[in-house]
Amino acid sequence: MKSTSKEERIKADSKRRDLFVFVRQTMCVAAMYPFGYYVKGSGVLADLVRVCDLAYELLNYFVSVHIAGLYICTIYINYGQGDLDFFVNCLIQTIIYLWTIAMKLYFRRFRPALLNEILSNINDKYEPRSAVGFSFVTMGGSYRISRLWIKTYVYCCYIGTIFWLALPIAYRDGSLPLACWYPFDYTQPIVYELVFLLQAMGQIQVAASFASSSGLHMVFCVLISGQYDVLFCSLKNVLASSYVLMGANMTELNQLQAEQSAADAELGQYTYSMEEETPLRELLEVGSSMDFSSAFGLSFVRCIQHHRYIVAALKKIERFYSPIWFVKIGEVTFLMCLVAFVSTKSTSANSLMRMVSLGQYLLLVLYELFIICYFADIVFQNSQRCGEALWRSPWQRHLKEVRSDYIFFMLNSRRQFQLTAGKITNLNVDRFRGTITTAFSFLTLLQKMDSRE
Repeated sequence: MKSTSKEERIKADSKRRDLFVFVRQTMCVAAMYPFGYYVKGSGVLADLVRVCDLAYELLNYFVSVHIAGLYICTIYINYGQGDLDFFVNCLIQTIIYLWTIAMKLYFRRFRPALLNEILSNINDKYEPRSAVGFSFVTMGGSYRISRLWIKTYVYCCYIGTIFWLALPIAYRDGSLPLACWYPFDYTQPIVYELVFLLQAMGQIQVAASFASSSGLHMVFCVLISGQYDVLFCSLKNVLASSYVLMGANMTELNQLQAEQSAADAELGQYTYSMEEETPLRELLEVGSSMDFSSAFGLSFVRCIQHHRYIVAALKKIERFYSPIWFVKIGEVTFLMCLVAFVSTKSTSANSLMRMVSLGQYLLLVLYELFIICYFADIVFQNSQRCGEALWRSPWQRHLKEVRSDYIFFMLNSRRQFQLTAGKITNLNVDRFRGTITTAFSFLTLLQKMDSRE
């Protein structure tokens, strides 16, 4: 039974699938991706979905823009009145809603063609399984990891924003989740419920927008790392693939496997994938009758094409996200500073619940910055390891035949790929630490300014 379930799992992991189901649904909730994607063709139903989609998008713009506008008015009205705590809190919400609006426009209106190109390119051309060889890996591991991370992040974002919605209900004081100025008395019956509903929609949109923008980047990085795992296994087995195409017998395969095993003792060769052994009897069934030069050329060209596909996908991801992260680093730095400042200033009777809410905001901001920098760093590390994977093959057996191809690939694969923020700073763990240090330096400055008043 165990072997049967294992075979079924491997077979399922080797099939091509839509890698972006959950994150695409999250983007649809945030009005950053059209619901019309799920209704193909034309007709009354398709037209109705498009009309509803447009209405939903406009409603989301109205909710986010009017809340951002009210906070800007609140800042203008209360500027210079000495309540720095309230002023900074309004500034935090203004930044959050302006960023939400910017992400909706960027994904849905400014660069939807590039976004669709990236999604379709990865979905249509990714390799679900490594080439035929003594071992293989599939995309199943990275796919499951990507779903786990994106679901965890999305749910954390929703919980954090819903907590703010629960505060007025817990206090029962007729307040609103977002304390901003209104040009009318919102405490009137029906008016209060309507305003509360609009703010609730706004908070949910904030959660969905933040989760979609950063979460999609995280999914891209995990899946590309999974493609690197597939490429590494194919490179390691490139000679085994060649022997299979040559129609090698059991004795030749055993000898080659023994030589490859001697150079393949390192642990942790893959980021997310689990390596599985291929029975030699299965390799004998695949064999043909090519000569070594042709068989190796075919196997090696497939690896080169796969590597080019990965690099091309990364370049498109960089082109899409680099401008966003350039602004994001500054926004996160500012938000961390402001949220930490407001947390230290909360001294009212209800400060405990307020500090918990602000603490959630701070953790979510740190979590978002972490996933941006950490997974970009994972991609960078994987981009440097193609040569290592190639050396794990028993290259010495056919040194004369493969030397020029190996050298060519090694020279080209040495150019590692680094995701950046605006082509100015690299996204890695050092950038994460540096941003935190900068934010708390500004926090110290803000506290000194506050103590002088």
